[in-house]
Amino acid sequence: MGFKGGYTFKRFEGAAQPVLHETAVPNTVFLPFTCASLTFAPAVKKGDPVRAGSRIMQTGNKNPFYMCSPVNGTVESVSGDGIGIAADGTGHFEPVEGHTRAPWHLDRSAVFNLFSSSGCSLLFDGLFLSPDECDSARDIIVNAVHNAPLNQSWNPSMAGDPFVFPNGLKTLKALFPEASITIALNKRNMQYFNTSMITNIASLKVVSDRYPQENPVLLSRDVLKKRLVSPEGACDDSVLVVPFFDVVQVAEIMTLGRPFIDRIMMIAGPGVSHPGWFRVRIGTPYEKIRRALLKTNDRGPWRMIRGGLFTGESIETESSSVRHTDTELTVIREREIRELYRFMRPGFVWDSYSKTTVADYVPLLPKQLDTGIHGGERPCVQCNYCDEVCPVNIYPFLIWKYVQAGNIEESFRFRPYDCIGCGLCDYVCPSKIPVSSAVIRAKEAYRDARRADENAD
Repeated sequence: MGFKGGYTFKRFEGAAQPVLHETAVPNTVFLPFTCASLTFAPAVKKGDPVRAGSRIMQTGNKNPFYMCSPVNGTVESVSGDGIGIAADGTGHFEPVEGHTRAPWHLDRSAVFNLFSSSGCSLLFDGLFLSPDECDSARDIIVNAVHNAPLNQSWNPSMAGDPFVFPNGLKTLKALFPEASITIALNKRNMQYFNTSMITNIASLKVVSDRYPQENPVLLSRDVLKKRLVSPEGACDDSVLVVPFFDVVQVAEIMTLGRPFIDRIMMIAGPGVSHPGWFRVRIGTPYEKIRRALLKTNDRGPWRMIRGGLFTGESIETESSSVRHTDTELTVIREREIRELYRFMRPGFVWDSYSKTTVADYVPLLPKQLDTGIHGGERPCVQCNYCDEVCPVNIYPFLIWKYVQAGNIEESFRFRPYDCIGCGLCDYVCPSKIPVSSAVIRAKEAYRDARRADENAD
């Protein structure tokens, strides 16, 4: 199946520049005891000195996983939620114990033990608890696709040493020997990947430049012709989608001995002083990132979004900290006022799916991003824009109508369970209708109904 729908974004303010920065070590960090599917117990107590890379938590299962301190300093608190550390500001770290330049030459059990003991397993949400579980993965897709409004300048050469990424692929192959590896990429980055160091390990697949092609469900569909998530919500465990920089960090942890103390994150948007990619210490409070990287509030105010522009969650408490799974921080203007007579203005800085603004024809200025809906909600005009951009070929506006009418079960025939939550239907809707929330509601209702039927049987 080819890629249908989607949208091509061009020239948005605050787009990330292809530079990898390293942020300063924070004064304090906080690490919760829960990480993805894993629950940890403390291995330190209040007042203990810790070094970056030293183990401070572990799971209680037979083959324990570990979490290391991201900073040098002293344990400040051990609460019911997690561990707080007061950092001393120094940047050195303790190398990963047992790391080796070529883990693929180790026997299988030794590779997996290094994978679990180094904290590398947290990159995979703790889903693989044994070598046997790793063998269930039959296809790995490395996600090197970047089509969102702010990340299109991404360049794989930001990884630095050209051997790091291929070594990450070799390490993945050692961990998941039954899996074939495919790299999904944009055509503009083909030169980097089309080398024997990479193609001897993985095959290459050029995919669409339209958003949201980078979504794992679409990558599985378009690269492997496999359905990643069933209508009932079950995920195909044989398919593993791994972001490019996670492959880089696998190599850094297991071959170079750099402990899992930071995340490589895109921090971008009109509220960021120098948007780009950053190494951020895990556990860094978002308040610290605001002070260090964001523009002042007199040019905002700003909304910080954990994740992408359309799929992320607003950060309500800046004391919350960077998690092991974070890959993006998006910062846009907080602008909730209604703009009167917006339709009468020429729009030099506005994006428009219907091509009705000056910016679509005379791109003089970068297009703006903010939280406003730019007009009030109006009745559906049946323009079919949401159908046109939907990448999974459902009918969002029809689903919305059934939900609005209280006939949610009637919407099931339009496959709301296929929705991937990309948010494009809301973005292109000229009537400002929150279409996606209705589709998600219908998807949840469908899955609830299926679970009820199974329980009844």
